[in-house]
Amino acid sequence: MKKIVLFVLALCLCFTVFGGTAFAETAAAEATETETSAAEAPKAEMTAEELYQTGLEAFDAEDYGKAMEYFLQAADAGNAEGWRSAGYLYDYGLGVEQSHEKAFEYYQRAADQGDVKAVYNIADSYFYGEGIEQDYGKALEYYQKAADLGDAWALYNLGLMYQNGKGVEQDYGKAFEYYQKAADLGDAEATNNLGAMYENGLGVEQDYAKALECYQQAADMGDAFAYIGLGDLYRFGKGVEQDYAKALEYYTLAAEQGEPAGWFDLGECYYEGHGLEKDPDKAAEWYRKALEAGFEPDEADQEHLKEVLGDEYQQK
Repeated sequence: MKKIVLFVLALCLCFTVFGGTAFAETAAAEATETETSAAEAPKAEMTAEELYQTGLEAFDAEDYGKAMEYFLQAADAGNAEGWRSAGYLYDYGLGVEQSHEKAFEYYQRAADQGDVKAVYNIADSYFYGEGIEQDYGKALEYYQKAADLGDAWALYNLGLMYQNGKGVEQDYGKAFEYYQKAADLGDAEATNNLGAMYENGLGVEQDYAKALECYQQAADMGDAFAYIGLGDLYRFGKGVEQDYAKALEYYTLAAEQGEPAGWFDLGECYYEGHGLEKDPDKAAEWYRKALEAGFEPDEADQEHLKEVLGDEYQQK
């Protein structure tokens, strides 16, 4: 096609030289039309999957306007993932004005075509009340639908709902069951939560050895919070010989991944002199960093922070 366009342009130049201006203008117009058709032809000939993949490439390149264009073309061609991905762009305001309502609409279209991740996203929308009125019952319903279709994230979130009693009666046994199913599908967070349940005897008999095993598995999959669990076991000697140096090592690994709880626990180590020289000032630095990053201390930690940070903590 490119050779034909070049040939017509060559004719155009010849007739201009010899005074054929009108014909040259006509030839130039035809050349432009041919070139435009050549550019649009590949898009028209692309399959729904090809359109979607092109959208993903644009997304990865952070060209969100182009990504939206191709996602919607893929969706119009019957690709459910196109609807979901367009919804994602609206959900996070990437390349478009943020609209949770529009995101929900597109997630619904994708879900109607059987897209499992869209079903999960609808559950999230109901859970957080984004684009739709908050409804834990509806969230539970859609998480269950996605879970029945084999979605590990949905199983994990069902576990969270039962553990925390969100929209359902609190049931640690049920939570453990869902975490186990998600972990069996390779979900790192669910595996970490299994470790916490074994450590604390929630929904299952307390078993530090199993807790250690689950935390290690989750850590190997990259879960930063699992390092906190491992650090706690070694710091307090739960099922293992107490080892402050080992605890410090794990807390540091969590901190290096940006986990605020890791920063807080580093502060604890500096304050208590666990695995390193005692340094209250350094401890205060780590406490501040953790709090600024959103760490939420429990009641015991709050009292400790009041003692260490004084009025500075009262103002937070």
